[in-house]
Amino acid sequence: MKLNSLEQLHQSMVSQEVDMQKFQLVTGIASFECLFSTRENPFVLSLTSRGKNPKFFKFDVSLGYWVKDYFGDMYSDLLSILKIDGKSGEKLIPKNFLSQIDQLIPRIAKKGSVPDINDLVRLRHDLEERDKPYFDAWIFWRGESGNSPTVKNRKKTLLIMGREAYEYSITMNASSRWSAIPIHKK
Repeated sequence: MKLNSLEQLHQSMVSQEVDMQKFQLVTGIASFECLFSTRENPFVLSLTSRGKNPKFFKFDVSLGYWVKDYFGDMYSDLLSILKIDGKSGEKLIPKNFLSQIDQLIPRIAKKGSVPDINDLVRLRHDLEERDKPYFDAWIFWRGESGNSPTVKNRKKTLLIMGREAYEYSITMNASSRWSAIPIHKK
């Protein structure tokens, strides 16, 4: 299903030179903290439910702002969050849910809605070592060692530090090392 609101939001983000936006959505009785990231390819829309037992939902946004209307492994968790299908008598129909989300997504980007490191770690449950959000140093791997940064390490580098740091990691064959406490280095 095409999410027209993401297209409009992305155009607004481009005009403001930002590559991420965080926002809240409320659907019926469920509330989500959301993150739209254009740092990744494909783009990513993530929803993290708010409340006692938060659940994380990640949607790949393909070229043309299309999101698959098949939820696979996410379906049962989304059912429990939305409290439908058995409790309300309604069924969770992916296309209808995505249509509702499309109506709620903001269409105008705000510089104040660019997430900081803490937001990224809190909202992206798929990041490596979420308990270590602070950049510490680069670990440079020698070619003959056969070692290189992991896919998860590069993903965290991209999401938290941006495209330039990600490309540096690739060019220099360097892993980003992270800390659980703020590093106050000059």
